[in-house]
This record gives sequence, structure tokens and C-alpha cells, in this order.
Amino acid sequence: MSSELTLLHFHRNLRLHDNAALHIAAGLDRPTVGAFVFPPDCNPRQRVFLRQTLAELRGGLAALGIPLHVFTGDAADALNGLLARYPFAAFVSPLPVRRAADERLPAVYRADDALPVLSVQPDGLPPDFAAYRTAWLQQARQAEILPPPDAAAWQARQTRLPAECRNVPPLPDVQAVPLAAQGGEAAARRLWAGFLPRLSDYPLHGGFPAKKGVSQLSAHFCFGTLSVREVCRDIRAGGQDGAAWLDGLARRAYCRRALPFSDGLLELARDKYGNAALHWLQPPKMIREPDGSGGEALMRWQEGRTGVPIVDAAMRALNGGGSLHPALRRLCADFLTGRLNISSAHGEACFAARLTDYEYAVNHHNWRQAGRLNNPFAESLNLDPDGRFIRRHLPELAHLPTSALHAPHLAGSDVETNGYPPPCVQV
Repeated sequence: MSSELTLLHFHRNLRLHDNAALHIAAGLDRPTVGAFVFPPDCNPRQRVFLRQTLAELRGGLAALGIPLHVFTGDAADALNGLLARYPFAAFVSPLPVRRAADERLPAVYRADDALPVLSVQPDGLPPDFAAYRTAWLQQARQAEILPPPDAAAWQARQTRLPAECRNVPPLPDVQAVPLAAQGGEAAARRLWAGFLPRLSDYPLHGGFPAKKGVSQLSAHFCFGTLSVREVCRDIRAGGQDGAAWLDGLARRAYCRRALPFSDGLLELARDKYGNAALHWLQPPKMIREPDGSGGEALMRWQEGRTGVPIVDAAMRALNGGGSLHPALRRLCADFLTGRLNISSAHGEACFAARLTDYEYAVNHHNWRQAGRLNNPFAESLNLDPDGRFIRRHLPELAHLPTSALHAPHLAGSDVETNGYPPPCVQV
């Protein structure tokens, strides 16, 4: 068997277009085997989203002649299974990988899709977000995308791939759960094509959950089914600024940079038998089980039964589809910590179990910002002035006039609330 093979590791770059890892592998000009390992902490909705995404990606790679092996379990163990079975000369990964000083080991190539925003602090961490955002937006406006994969070149290259490398196991089964966002690169590109003409309206409509003011692409950016560089190019080509909307992408990049090894740090070295093997220098960061149960107040918050309609509508939307408007994430977090006086660790774990776009670095950063909420009813009027979002997710209150909808407990005892509870805490 040829020893000139490349192991191409996919992680948060599940697309064919503008894919740095795929581009590096093409430049190495070796027969290539693809691999993906489900994140150890992905929740049921993410498993459904990823299975849809991987089915499409596997088909797209197959058209290039590249087999995609998909595993569950520990990523290092799964990739070591391939390294032990086939003699690879190169390992390409989006994850940071340190290579031991041994010329017999496969060469390691880091395929980082992040925009090259330089740190200005000696400890290697990014500066405050305002400074980072300015630098990120400057890079975004200059970003150039990579050429699409050359199908003919890939097909010719892959004719040298040994037949046994082409046998891939079926995708793992996943539990069917409601999903607000369809997975896959094609779905991401459709969403982006539909949102781009409305981008200029984002500063006006993006803050209102009932309006179609957001892109609904967060899960796609989480798993890299759409390239940040591509959307920046499209915004430039349309003569738009887009800074207000790009703020969310800059913040995601900032969170990742602030926790640079949140997805883990690998090392490629020789194992005790002398074989090339990966092991974790730092394993992926995982949510820890919070101390204590949190009590009935936490349960009511999780289930959308706090008696504060905007909070309950938000939590029911999250439970029903795995997606939640950014302003409502902040509101629910502030209510849990500032009004119910419950540890943010409980909220962080709750969101991790439900969000399709869950990512440790982003979720952890956002919950660290949770603080005091002065008046949730006033905030409800700001976010959902006509009550459309509340009516959509709290059907028991849909008949109420807007004047009573935001705070039905103040509307009087003769108002029918169909069993909707009063507030569980004085607000």
C-alpha cells in the first residue's frame, strides 16, 4: 500500500466551499481520507443537525473521490484507529496539533479558518471586545476566499487511493427531535441568499424576535457549513457595510480566541509501541454538572412557567426548536441569575443541552456576562411591543389584548389566563 496518504480531519468546517483544510490537502497532492468525530458534548438537536450536514458533506466529498469516515466517541481514539490502519504521510486538521520532534511522524498542517486578527496582549489573549471587533471588521472587509475544489484534479488524485480506504461505515443513528434549523451547506447557502437582501434592515428589525430580522445562521456558523469569508465577500460585493450584523460573528470569533483550546489541543507522537498516535494535551472543555438541583424555580424557568410571559415564550421557543434570538438569550440569562438568584452554571448547562448552535466557548462567555435585570415587563415591551412573539409561543394567552399580555397578573382577576401561573418571584 502507498505510504503517501493524507488524513483530512473535519471539525467546525463542514463544507466544500472556501475550506482551508480541503485546500491544504489538495496542495499536498496525495490520496486523501476524510474523518469527522461527533463532539463529545453535542446534544440531541446537534446530532440531528450534524447527521443532516454529514450526509450532504459525505456525498459532496464522494463526488471528489474522498471517503468520509464518521465516528462517535473520543476523537483521538477514533483518529488513531485510522492512523494505525493506514500509513499516512500527512495529517490536516482545524484543531491545534503539536507534533513531536520525530521525522518519522506524519507531517501536521493546521487549517485555521479564523480571520487573522492579531492579539495585542503579551499573554496571547485577545484585547477587550471593542478593540478586537475593530480589528476583526477590518480583516473581514479584506478577506479573500479560496478557490472551489478542482473536481477533475481530485478525482485523478483519488484513483491512487487503496480500495480498502473507501469502505466507510454508515452514519450513526440519531434520535428524532424538532429542529428549527436544517443542517447542511446547501441549507446554509439558501438561508444566506434569502437574508442578504434584508441585511440593510438588520439595524432596524434585528432586535425584535417576532420579526424576520436575524439570519438564522448561527448553527451553521457554529459547525462551519458557511464560510465567514464568503459572507464578508458577498456583503462587500453588494456595497453594504453590514457592521451591525457582523458584530455577532466577531463576538463568536472573540469567544473562541479567548478560550483558544476549548475544542481541545492534540499532540501527535509515538505511542509505547512506536506507532504514530494522537493524544490530548488538553481535552475539549465540557460543561460540568452544577452543584445542587436549583429547586422549583429553576424547573419553572426551564419549562417556561415563570409567570413572566416574555421569559416563558423564549424558553418554550428554545425547548421547541433549539434556537433562540440573541436578545432573548440575554434576557433569560439575566432573569435566572438576577431575579431568581440561581447560579449561572444551571443556565449554562440548560442552554448546552438545548441549543443547536451550542459551543462551549461562546455559551460559557455569554453566561459569564449574565447580570441584573431591572424590569422584565418593561423589557418585554421593548422586545415584543405588539406581543406577536408571546402569542406565538404562549397560546393560552393569545386572546389577551396587548395591554394585558405582557403582565397578565396585573390585569385583574376577571381576565382568563387558562391556567397560566402568576410570577414565581416578585418583579
